[in-house]
Amino acid sequence: MEQLKSGWDLFLLPRAWHKRLNASFVSLVPGFMLVGLFDVLSHSRSILNDYILNAGSGIFGRILLFIVAFVIIGFLDVFCFAWPIADLCRYIARRSNKFIIQGFNIIFMKSYAYSHLIFYPVLLIVNPTGLELERLIQGTNKVTQIVIITLYVWALMQIFIQPGILLRTITIKSKLDFSEKLVVALAIFIWMNLEGEAIRYVIDLAYNMFGLLYGFS
Repeated sequence: MEQLKSGWDLFLLPRAWHKRLNASFVSLVPGFMLVGLFDVLSHSRSILNDYILNAGSGIFGRILLFIVAFVIIGFLDVFCFAWPIADLCRYIARRSNKFIIQGFNIIFMKSYAYSHLIFYPVLLIVNPTGLELERLIQGTNKVTQIVIITLYVWALMQIFIQPGILLRTITIKSKLDFSEKLVVALAIFIWMNLEGEAIRYVIDLAYNMFGLLYGFS
């Protein structure tokens, strides 16, 4: 495991990780799947729980459709969030004659996609198929309760940690100055919320599609 050189490496990922991000599209494809699965599993209406885990028949078709759905959702999430922000960075860099690495759009999409990995543990508490917290907390020891509380805090911190990871990628892959990165940071916070609402709507559409095909639960 790569040695952490500072406390920020623990939260914002090591600088070496950001430096290794490249403009290869092939290695971005698994990122679409990673983000799509995260989005679908963290949604309050669970396709997995309502239409697949309890399915009596046609399980193969349901699983295949589920995979297609979360891959499409992942692509939409990564592209619709990261590409406009990357274009904004390139526009700012071009106007101020600052360096920005070639292929930055793909690199930024990778940073956004693979930053979801460190938040996968929160699915244990936000996924309807995960832990039943009310019942679990009542009958568990202090250590388990601390783990659960830590997961809750980590889930709440995603809105701050993930933009921090993206800004670190921008810092390493470009020469934007502090004021320019503040503009990008504001854009990230605003766009993350707007685009997130749109993705939740798309997931609702996918859930309703399963309901039409297989009967609403």
